[in-house]
Amino acid sequence: MLRRHAAAHRLAVAALAFSLPMLAACGGAPVAVEAPAPVAPAPTEAPRAERRDGVAISGLMGTISAESVRDTLQLRQDRFLRCFTQRLDDVPMLGGTIELAFRVRVDGTVLWVYPRRSTVGDRDTERCVLDVASTARFRRPSGGEAEFRWPFEVGLADDVRPPLSWGPERVASPLAGARDLATRCRAPGAASTFAITAYVGQGGQVLAAGGASSDAVGLAAVDCVLASVRAWALPDPGPHPAKLTFDVR
Repeated sequence: MLRRHAAAHRLAVAALAFSLPMLAACGGAPVAVEAPAPVAPAPTEAPRAERRDGVAISGLMGTISAESVRDTLQLRQDRFLRCFTQRLDDVPMLGGTIELAFRVRVDGTVLWVYPRRSTVGDRDTERCVLDVASTARFRRPSGGEAEFRWPFEVGLADDVRPPLSWGPERVASPLAGARDLATRCRAPGAASTFAITAYVGQGGQVLAAGGASSDAVGLAAVDCVLASVRAWALPDPGPHPAKLTFDVR
C-alpha cells in the first residue's frame, strides 16, 4: 500500500521564486506542477557581525544566491517526500503546501527554519520536513547571515479522493475561543499568529492536525494550539473526511 502511494505521489518543488534580502532571484523547479505566487520578502533584523578586534557591531543582512538554495534543497527532495509517504497509512489524503522560512549562518549552516505557512495538516510530517531542512548546508552567504523563504507542494496520489474543503465558517463555535487559545499558548509579549490545518473524520473527530507560525518565536506555541484543536468536537463531514484550514490570531 505504501509503495503504491509513494510511486503515485507527486512532489512539486514549485515556484522557487526566492525573495531574498538585498537580492531577488528565481530558480527553476525540478518537477513543476503548479507554481504558487512569488513570495514577498520577510522583514528581517540586521544581524551582528564580528569585527577583527572581536567587538560585535551591527551589520547588514547578507545575501544567498537562488542557485545555492535550489541546489542544496533539491538534493533533499526525496527525503522531503519520504516525510509524507511514511504517514500515508495513517493519513491517506495527506498533501498540501508548506512554506519554510530559513535563516542561514555565515558558514552556510541553518540557524533556524520554521513553517511560515502550511496546509499539510499533520504535525508529524511537518516535524520531519523541518528535521530534513535543518541539516541543509548551503554555500556561504555574502555579507552576513541570510534569510529566505522556500515553498513546495506535495499533491495527492491519482487514486486518492481529495478531502472535502472546509473553511473557518464550518467551525464558528470552537473558533469563538481561539483568541484566548492563542493568548494562552504564545510566549509573553509575542504577537505570533498561527495557520492551522486539520483533517476531520466521521463524528467530527480530528484525525490529524498541523500548523505554522507567522514567526520563529511562535513555533514553540504551535503544539500548544494543536493540542486544543485535536480535542475539539467538530461537525460531522459524513463518510468522507474534510480538510479544515483556519487562522488563530
